[in-house]
Amino acid sequence: MIKSKNLFHHPDKYVNPDKVLLWELTRKEVRESLEKGSIKAAILPTGSTEQHNEHLALCTDFAMATMISQQVALRSYPNAIVSTPCPVGYAPYHMGRKGTLTLRKETFQAYVFDVLESLTAHGINTILVVNGHAGNHAPIQDMLSNWRTDLGITLDLISYWQVLSDEDLNQYVPTHKKYRAGVNHAAEFETSVVQAAWPERVRSVNMNQYDDAKLDYDKEADASFAKFYIRHFGKPYYGDGNENITDRTRQEQALCSNPENGLALIGIATEKISKILDRMIRVSESGGSWPE
Repeated sequence: MIKSKNLFHHPDKYVNPDKVLLWELTRKEVRESLEKGSIKAAILPTGSTEQHNEHLALCTDFAMATMISQQVALRSYPNAIVSTPCPVGYAPYHMGRKGTLTLRKETFQAYVFDVLESLTAHGINTILVVNGHAGNHAPIQDMLSNWRTDLGITLDLISYWQVLSDEDLNQYVPTHKKYRAGVNHAAEFETSVVQAAWPERVRSVNMNQYDDAKLDYDKEADASFAKFYIRHFGKPYYGDGNENITDRTRQEQALCSNPENGLALIGIATEKISKILDRMIRVSESGGSWPE
């Protein structure tokens, strides 16, 4: 479900892409790799199952985080292993759109910590969290320093789009150059990268179809959502109509997407995150402290 057949590669030789995925290995394979010292780091992908406008699959965020993690691990093979991804994150603000799932912030933080602790218990002392959902970044970042201390490991977090420079976005995301759209949710950027990795996960939706659906964020906030919102935010939901404008703008910008641009962006992100992981491994093996 989270694999992309055409992207995975090692820069120097062919490596079966499944060999860097923890959940595809046996306990014997993991044990022997750890005993040989070939696994020097783990990557934990975090994402979300949430609405991505009318055209993108709900798995977009955790699929992207996992795919980027797998690309990075393949570049480092056999030094890095990709842990089972976290497919549900912190996304209560998207619950007004059907299909979204969310965890409470504390539940999400506890889940991530428990996975980190499990990896550490097996002797993996360098871990990079590669995040694919903006709402997850702050909850993890807020705990990162404490987790480093509690676990005594080299640990860091990167949301994969953070490594993309303004120059990268200007070159490969035309709506950024024209409107400063950046990596806007479900707009051109995300649509391009999903087109590059999984074209079947991008549905064809034009603006006439979008408008004919007569979507209204306020009206979709039904009684069940109203109760949910009060539980999570402590106050009733009052829509101001801005979400309707933002949602339509994202849908329109998605029409500018281009899979070739998406492939270039995936390559840039993979290369830059690979360099971060390599530095983390070197620091950890030399007994240094992280962040540098």
